[in-house]
Amino acid sequence: MDIQNQILLNSYKNVDSVITDSFIKIELSNKSSKLIEYDITNILSATDIFDAEREANENYRIYGKIEYLSMLNGLKNQYTEVEDFFLPQNTDNKNILNSFEFYLVKPTTGYTEIISDSNNYLRYFEVIATPNDFELFPAGFGDNVFGEQNYCFIFNKDFDISLYYDNFNFPLVELFLYAKYIPKGNGFTTPSPENLYYSYWNPLTGIKSNIPLNTNSLNIGDKVYGDLITYNKPEFKQTVYSGQTYYIRTPYNDSNNQLKNIVWKYNPFLSFRLRYFSNDLYSVNTGSTTYELTTSIPIYATFDEFSGNYVWRDILAQGYIDPISNVGVDYPFINKKRYLFSNIILTIVPDLTDTNTNNVFNKIKITTDTLNVIPIIDNLNDLGKPCQ
Repeated sequence: MDIQNQILLNSYKNVDSVITDSFIKIELSNKSSKLIEYDITNILSATDIFDAEREANENYRIYGKIEYLSMLNGLKNQYTEVEDFFLPQNTDNKNILNSFEFYLVKPTTGYTEIISDSNNYLRYFEVIATPNDFELFPAGFGDNVFGEQNYCFIFNKDFDISLYYDNFNFPLVELFLYAKYIPKGNGFTTPSPENLYYSYWNPLTGIKSNIPLNTNSLNIGDKVYGDLITYNKPEFKQTVYSGQTYYIRTPYNDSNNQLKNIVWKYNPFLSFRLRYFSNDLYSVNTGSTTYELTTSIPIYATFDEFSGNYVWRDILAQGYIDPISNVGVDYPFINKKRYLFSNIILTIVPDLTDTNTNNVFNKIKITTDTLNVIPIIDNLNDLGKPCQ
């Protein structure tokens, strides 16, 4: 309750005035009280705060190192004979910088079912970053075992994967570097240089179709054919049944001046692993379970009509490595983003299922000449002694 005090104005003060207290009295007490520990200390776990912030944030900055391994690396542009494929050039040659356009793609909607009522699908990838968002530059002191230059790369934008879901409403656990080959010159005007196509292989029928590849540059939102997957709804699992393969035809003149082709192949989609699903499968029936279990169903859970249950797998937390499967990721987290570093090996190899290509490489002979090896002199016993 408020304390009311009457204060006498100075103009009315005189010897006959009523004595008025103009001060508030405060009671002083020396009673002791027990101090409770949690009132004076607050334990702050920097680790718990870091983990909570990292789990709540799904922004990625993607960078890494890429190694290009192929006989086409260093090949001269104006090849006309089969020998030209075995004579690398130091200047004015094909290399990773002028032979590829690099995109970042994600699994998207619109999968094609291979056969009606089957679990096999050809999935599509959608472009989310173009070569304008991609920087590629020589790695310092980065030669491989063949003396060829390695390269570093970085996407100069961040990617918030919380907005991305695939055709089956799965949250993304992978993005892909799409290496799109650029046909570039040879000694011929006709036919067109380096026919490019990809394989559309039906794993159930065994029929393989070769479809010409669009050589035009892509824009964000464009879709490309991806790989073949098997979708198991009751197990909440997708597995790659067959990876995509691109083929390159390089024409040349044989010894009889006949136009022939060497066929090369490579996988254009290189994975960036974002995270993993847990091995544990969860199943909840909304009509017969508790409220606590029902509310634990994540937004990406799949309803299985056969069992009448919602099924899902949890996403493993960042920094956690499953002790059984030994899978998990632990990327650095700073400046409100996760930094994903990846070592990429891009290989283009001869397609030996092509008759002419197989014949060309069968003619390559490996000599039996022995090397003159200089024996290594062991000077370990001379350590610490004066030099001669």
